[in-house]
Amino acid sequence: MGVLEFIAVIFTFVSIVLAVKEKILTFPLAIAGTLLFLCIFFSHRVYSSAVLQLVFLSFNIFGWWRWTHPKEGEAKDDKTLVVSILSWKSRILAFVVSLVLYIILVFIMSHLHTWLPTFFPEEANYVWIDTFILAASLTGQYLMSVKKLENWIFWIAVDIVAAPFYFITVGYATGLMYLAFIFTGFMGFLNWRKSYHRSTARL
Repeated sequence: MGVLEFIAVIFTFVSIVLAVKEKILTFPLAIAGTLLFLCIFFSHRVYSSAVLQLVFLSFNIFGWWRWTHPKEGEAKDDKTLVVSILSWKSRILAFVVSLVLYIILVFIMSHLHTWLPTFFPEEANYVWIDTFILAASLTGQYLMSVKKLENWIFWIAVDIVAAPFYFITVGYATGLMYLAFIFTGFMGFLNWRKSYHRSTARL
């Protein structure tokens, strides 16, 4: 494990623990970890995961703003965004969008080395698995940015796949981090569900 990977793991893990607790500090730490993992994944030619970091960067900036600028009726006592849930229609839509996104991204990532050889000189590794992590993470990160409870379900699915994958492709520290994220995903779901019920009870 290199120093860069170790620092990226620390930043990212702490940011997830803070997300479980609904702390705003999750966002600056997540941004720092994202930038470090961008360099790590690109160097290992897992391009979907590298691209994912760029999306994480934008979603974390958006989430930071969204959590601190709730609309009328959306704020908790501390003036931050309250946890909410998706309707069943929106849940189905989120799943379908993720599936379609996955199919499109598999095609794109399979051809990046031929379309943009200057930036991606070699064929991507493990495209089908890497792209699943990308597609499901996009949905999960967006739902977290708008503080929807269901984001944790997507993250648990991502973590179950990513833990063994990153053990093989990146390093033990990253694999262990995603293994720990399975636990934090369940904790996040339970904590946010309690927060949701508290907020609805006050209405």
